[in-house]
Amino acid sequence: MKKKHFCVLLLPLALHTTAVAQDSELEISAEEFPRIPAVEPADVMSTFELEPGFKMQLSAHEPNVMDPIAMTFDERGRAYVLEMRGYSERREEALGQVRLLTDKNGDGIFDQSSIFKEGLKWPTAITCYKGGVFVGATPDIYYLKDTDGDGVCDEQKTVFTGFGGGNLRLNMQALFNSLRWGPDNRIWGATARNGGLVSNPNDDTFEPVLLRGADFSFDPEKLDLRAENGTAQYGMSFDSEGRRYVCSNSKHIVWVAYERHQVNPNPWYSLPDPLVDIPNDGAAAPVYRISPDEPWRIVRTRWRVAGVVKGVVEGGGRVSGYFTSATGVHLYWGTAFPDKFRNNAFIGDVGSNLVHRKVIDFPEDSVQPIAHRENPEEKTEFLRSADNWFRPTSFATGPDGALYLTDMYRETIEHPWSLPEPIKKHLDLNSGFDRGRIYRITPEDFISSPPPDLAGMGTEELENLANHPNDWTQTTARRLLFERGQPALPKPAVEPFPALLSSKKPLLDHTKQAATDPWIRAAFLNSLKTSQDLAKAWTETENLRGSDLRIDLAEVIGRSGNSELISTVATELAASSPTPNIVQQIVALQTGMKYAKVNWLSVTGPDQWKPLISRAMAVLQVPNANSENQIAAVRLLGLLAGGEAKETLQNALLSSGDDEELNTAIALAIHDNEYLIDHFPNLTDGAKASISRRIGSNKIASLHLLDKVKAGEIALSEVPASLLDQIRNSKEKQVERMAHEVLPPVVSRADVIAEYEAALKLETDRERGKTAFAKACSACHVSHEGQGINLGPPIATFATAGKDSLLNNILDPNKEVAPQYQAYTFELKDEPPILALITSETPDEVTLRAPGGIEKTFPRTQVASMSGLGQSLMPEGLEATLTVQEMADLLAYLTSPAQ
Repeated sequence: MKKKHFCVLLLPLALHTTAVAQDSELEISAEEFPRIPAVEPADVMSTFELEPGFKMQLSAHEPNVMDPIAMTFDERGRAYVLEMRGYSERREEALGQVRLLTDKNGDGIFDQSSIFKEGLKWPTAITCYKGGVFVGATPDIYYLKDTDGDGVCDEQKTVFTGFGGGNLRLNMQALFNSLRWGPDNRIWGATARNGGLVSNPNDDTFEPVLLRGADFSFDPEKLDLRAENGTAQYGMSFDSEGRRYVCSNSKHIVWVAYERHQVNPNPWYSLPDPLVDIPNDGAAAPVYRISPDEPWRIVRTRWRVAGVVKGVVEGGGRVSGYFTSATGVHLYWGTAFPDKFRNNAFIGDVGSNLVHRKVIDFPEDSVQPIAHRENPEEKTEFLRSADNWFRPTSFATGPDGALYLTDMYRETIEHPWSLPEPIKKHLDLNSGFDRGRIYRITPEDFISSPPPDLAGMGTEELENLANHPNDWTQTTARRLLFERGQPALPKPAVEPFPALLSSKKPLLDHTKQAATDPWIRAAFLNSLKTSQDLAKAWTETENLRGSDLRIDLAEVIGRSGNSELISTVATELAASSPTPNIVQQIVALQTGMKYAKVNWLSVTGPDQWKPLISRAMAVLQVPNANSENQIAAVRLLGLLAGGEAKETLQNALLSSGDDEELNTAIALAIHDNEYLIDHFPNLTDGAKASISRRIGSNKIASLHLLDKVKAGEIALSEVPASLLDQIRNSKEKQVERMAHEVLPPVVSRADVIAEYEAALKLETDRERGKTAFAKACSACHVSHEGQGINLGPPIATFATAGKDSLLNNILDPNKEVAPQYQAYTFELKDEPPILALITSETPDEVTLRAPGGIEKTFPRTQVASMSGLGQSLMPEGLEATLTVQEMADLLAYLTSPAQ
């Protein structure tokens, strides 16, 4: 019997909570449920631990500021602060405000406070322009201005509308945000997967822009909105050189490798995903809080562990946690801090009441930066508070070069639907809506001075400040020059990449670098835009036959569609040995040709491959041959061989044992679906998952499988749940009728969850859980030990979610689906339909990740239609493959730290 690897996409979701016991059974006394009181401004500084050598002061507090989530300084040094007072259930009351704060003498304390604009629904983004501010409040971006100098907005204009749609605009954790003046003199923003079809209501000629999986920027004069690479959840920042960074809940710092406008596109090459996690301690890195668990969380956890209510068990039982609510990433390049802090990243974690700091290094031999703690051994943070009310939401570098921090200061940060009613009635979810703090952080020896007034400066003075080392000074000077019609030049890229992406000549002089650095390789391949360039590159990389560069180059050559060049490359490869790299080059060449709709055999000819096919067959007949070589041989035979390799592949399948990768490769290479179904017991579950879509979309194969199930020759527990779902929903009437006859009815998810809740109370064993993971999850997830397929999210992103939450996600995977894990059906013009996730999109292409972890890129012209299914790729029905005890052990493994 083989291992089972049914695809289990564990989604890191915030589930709605439903009590399974009557409210009367969950009563709790006030004595057992004390609320944590707020710390008054006069006493709050004693709650903090701050990096040695720094000091912190309270720049503003209630009633002069309330619920601040973002701030920006204008040219006079005044701060415009966004107040999201309608959090978390009062959007329609339009309690949001823009507050104007003034520090007259530069001592770090705001002396004046006034309401600039009120009546906003959940405002989330703000930036200055021409004496006013652009403000984002889904679904709109407004321009607000005070025209008579009384400090109150008297001009309001909607410049863009259409962000979010339906319930998306009601999701407070996914609202567009972070309006920033960019290095190219445009205003940038993050959509937080809350994009939409955005239009300009004042311009009938404006072509609406679809923001799906993209951030945005716009010229504040022309209002020419364009889609940009992205997106993340809450936070976006530029460093001093114009590099962009974003963050999401459990991805605390993400480098944007390149921007769309920097690329001179190559129709034969698809660039890598521009969003890259760069922390050396992982996207969901450890954080070290000192604040206690709130009493209501302790009570709720106790109820959840007891199984009387559903929902997340915070922290997964661990004292130290991982990033779960990263927010407001800010690249500091002010002049107040010592030089070693320049271009450091500061990230808030509102759930853990702390501010995390990362140093960002650019290795000499690599384009990609690395973010790391300055001292990896220290288990502390740049700033952390023992006060649970401390909620660091965003940062700004001030006119004085200091770091300013907005603190929403709320008793409870939690989705209201996640709270059982017996607990919720003891909470005031509005508690703190009349509170808020802003802090200034400086070195201990910092000397304050009045903020400069750039508004009164002449153009020449501003030009002298356009490269000032302080973030606010430089950015504001550049903005003012733009406003006056004399813009400073956009900041040039400081590294060869991404500037190389705009090259109009082939980068053949970068061949050596391209072989070792994936980003230089991307620029190198993107620069090859003629068949002559490709031919020369193939010749000049002859001594790099074992490199990834040759693999990628082979695909570009295939995509070029040049028959003469393809034939030359194919002849060279056919004369080689079937090593893993050579086979990858052949696969890449054919993949490229398929993209270009060029027939493989008509260009390469079948006869020239026969010696290579024979050599591959010989590899499979060598006892105890190297597994990698066997897999390469199998892939080659599946790609090139016909009937002559049938017996060899069938024998290989029967002797492949439990080698997951080899077994899967053989299953994919055997094109006889009925043979594979007849030998289902010889397939590992990864192999079954990899061929499920093929079987389920084939009428004859589906009927044959149902015949086997009906005859009792294949147990239902041996069939992937995703395949059963596909067969149940087949459009073939004969398959549909037989499925109804043979397959059991779908069981209510609520009933299944109720049955498996016993797993929450059983004794567990982590090692058995590791085995259960290999059996049930590794077809879609990578384990703590690095084994498995990268389709669903990594364990680190949900390890702290708690057993109850994971149990619900596993058994009811479609209750709520995060946008990035929503399954889509793609109808293609020349291929069978594909069920997959969207991993990245550009105006010309879409990249999909299908079951098995296979990524494919298609030109949009080849996609007939695409439709979201409103559900994940994770199938229902996993309970057929795991006992209650196995589920208990699996949950123990998932929630345990990596070892």
